[in-house]
Amino acid sequence: MSDTISPDPHIARRVIREAAGWYSQLCSGEASAADKLAWQHWLDQGWEQQWAWSRVEHLQQQMSVAPGRLTRNVLDSGAEEMRASRRALLKGLGVVAVTAPLVWQGWRTQPWQAVLADYSTAIGERREWVLADGTRLTLNTDSAVNVVFDQHVRMVQLIKGEIYIETGHASAALQQPFIVKTAQARLRALGTQFTVRQHANATWLGVMQHAVEVHAAHAGPAYIVPAGQQVMIGEEASEPVRALAGNEASWRRGMLVVTDWRLADLVAELGRYRRGVLRCDPQLAEQRISGAFPVDDTNIALEAIQTALPQVRINYFSRYWVTLRSTA
Repeated sequence: MSDTISPDPHIARRVIREAAGWYSQLCSGEASAADKLAWQHWLDQGWEQQWAWSRVEHLQQQMSVAPGRLTRNVLDSGAEEMRASRRALLKGLGVVAVTAPLVWQGWRTQPWQAVLADYSTAIGERREWVLADGTRLTLNTDSAVNVVFDQHVRMVQLIKGEIYIETGHASAALQQPFIVKTAQARLRALGTQFTVRQHANATWLGVMQHAVEVHAAHAGPAYIVPAGQQVMIGEEASEPVRALAGNEASWRRGMLVVTDWRLADLVAELGRYRRGVLRCDPQLAEQRISGAFPVDDTNIALEAIQTALPQVRINYFSRYWVTLRSTA
């Protein structure tokens, strides 16, 4: 099989995820003889599986976590030999050995989940897809989701970033619920348009039309967020539901519309749309600013800030390192 040949994109996503799962299990140090035989059976199913396995090995080598061929080298070894090989490898790389559960968890989190996601965007990119049921799914900058549609549920798992959803119609026979799953909540659409953002330790929900039912991971009763409202759902508690400002989804039009924001918050938000470092001097952090700033060309946005706030000077150390400094 030529390395230049790739499977159909739908098949490619599936077999890549399968290959990543096998890789993490075999590298965990807990794989049994039955696991190894099952992996070999999977690999022998066809060239698509072999293609996916080679891609996962290559990506793993690029990420410098562990050489991809470790599993091939230990497939004929016992469990103890596998652990010893892995410990020796990590020691040789100068990496502190970690437990198998942590390794397994590492494979289930970013960046692997984002790399293998069904739909994703790069930094500064926005894209829209129409899903099988007619749902319109828009991804903001540096975002990633997985999509599962079956006879029981329509689910979008938000791995990172921000999405805007206009739900389509479930089949008349089954009426599958439409769920957005994040690290902190399960959000059930009630025929609606809404946007969801995954923060580091919280999920933000804004509802533009109809309503969304929130089931927080920290337990407590489910509650409804109606149109025109927003809520931040944390790891242990949710903030009170409050009114939207009305411009939270302006990024879909390529604009960041803000009213009386701290300059530091505006700079941090613009930083999501460009590569490199964009920072604001602490002495300027509390300056207040309002306006509409383009996210497709953040240099124009920075010039607009400088025009609106004459006390701000933009210092370009390089195109990837920009600081807003005070003229005082």
